[in-house]
Amino acid sequence: MSAPPFDPWTASVEQIDAHIAAASTPELMDDMREIDNRSGGTDLAGSVSVFYNRAHDKVMQDLNRLQRRAREGVAEAGTPFGGGTSDRPWQARGQGYDRAMRTVEAATRRGLPAYSAERVETLLNTGRPQERNLAGRWAVAAGDAAYESAFARLLADPQRGHMLWTPEEHNAFQRASGVHDELRALSTADAGGGYMIPLTLDPAIILTNDGSTNPLRAISRVVQTTTNAWKGVTSAGTTAEWKAEAAEAAEPALTVGQPDIPVHFGDVFSRYSFEVGMDAVDLLGQLRVVLADAAGQLMNTAYTTGPGTTAPKGLVTALAGTASEINTTGTEAIVASDAYALQNALGARFQAKAQWMAHLSTINVFRQFETGSGALKFPDLHGNPPRLLGRTMNENSNMDGSINAAATANNYVLIYGQFDQFVIVDRIGSSVELIQNLLGSNRRPTAERGVFLYFRTGSDVTNAAAFRMLDVPTTA
Repeated sequence: MSAPPFDPWTASVEQIDAHIAAASTPELMDDMREIDNRSGGTDLAGSVSVFYNRAHDKVMQDLNRLQRRAREGVAEAGTPFGGGTSDRPWQARGQGYDRAMRTVEAATRRGLPAYSAERVETLLNTGRPQERNLAGRWAVAAGDAAYESAFARLLADPQRGHMLWTPEEHNAFQRASGVHDELRALSTADAGGGYMIPLTLDPAIILTNDGSTNPLRAISRVVQTTTNAWKGVTSAGTTAEWKAEAAEAAEPALTVGQPDIPVHFGDVFSRYSFEVGMDAVDLLGQLRVVLADAAGQLMNTAYTTGPGTTAPKGLVTALAGTASEINTTGTEAIVASDAYALQNALGARFQAKAQWMAHLSTINVFRQFETGSGALKFPDLHGNPPRLLGRTMNENSNMDGSINAAATANNYVLIYGQFDQFVIVDRIGSSVELIQNLLGSNRRPTAERGVFLYFRTGSDVTNAAAFRMLDVPTTA
């Protein structure tokens, strides 16, 4: 009697391992596609999840080996890389890519915002292979539902919570700890210890900041790094020419720069009572709002006015004192012509993608300007989204919003430019320390625990010529 066909839905772990060891890569890929079809997009569980993850790792190992041998000129018959007639072409996008994407999709169903999922997907598809590889392992480990539940048990009781872990939670925690150690090892300035924060709590991914209106993360260029700084490449451009037949081509000057944007250490501390840890059904959800909002406001202020030494360099800080800072009329108040002058001062190459940014008070000043006949000069500012002179207006509550003519000060009230020339850098993998018992002023317990979240981020302008900033200076 022949053995029954392999069924991952009912197989034991031993049967799964035996099948994977005996199956070829194309057969495993067929099995995985069949699971995808039958699961209908729902979360995988039990033996199916075990099979899928182990088969995926085996497939990626085989494909990486085949790709490596193909680059060396060795074609293996019957494989997707030559020498046979396989109708199953497969292009591996990096170790664990599909597994990471499945993890992100599952996290989205658990409440991860779509915008956050897109950021993780971008991280998985950009950068050097080593960075994408590490990012994939980070997404799988930090986004695992079992790790999230293991983390919640630690929050409820940092000393004994691990005793209540299921085997799945224990394995998920071990994987996350390994990735966390690897991320820390890449930075000599990173703090040691602590736990990697679950994907759905990471402030660099969630970005909830209702207390502050700052669009910079939405309209600027946001990149990720696994080290202490992000190194990019910029150029002021070169020139093209029309060339006559047989004439020698010109050699215009081309200057290439390499901006270096360091990441800075930020932290948030929050306390919660023993009762909350024991009774709250959604303790993680509550902490997500508190921690991410506090971190978001800290980041937003720095991205606008940060000094660039102890905190990220803000957009206003980077433009102040440069040729991009202009005072159009010499008056100590905003006038309607400022908008036209600021827009006209920006180079033509940046106009097509340019946008505005200002405090709500400044936006309302422009909304009130009228023509001689009483009509609004900028009616599009009342639209949704508001627009000024044909370009989108963004509200930033961290910019200067009032002008005091009785004080001696610079008032940076309006920015116009191509905002993808302002780069925000996130070092992936925020961390937390759990504090078992907090003490009161008399050094006695308060029946509270503490969460200390720390993260690394930086920002800077890569090309100041892409912006123009209105300064309305005043003198006492």
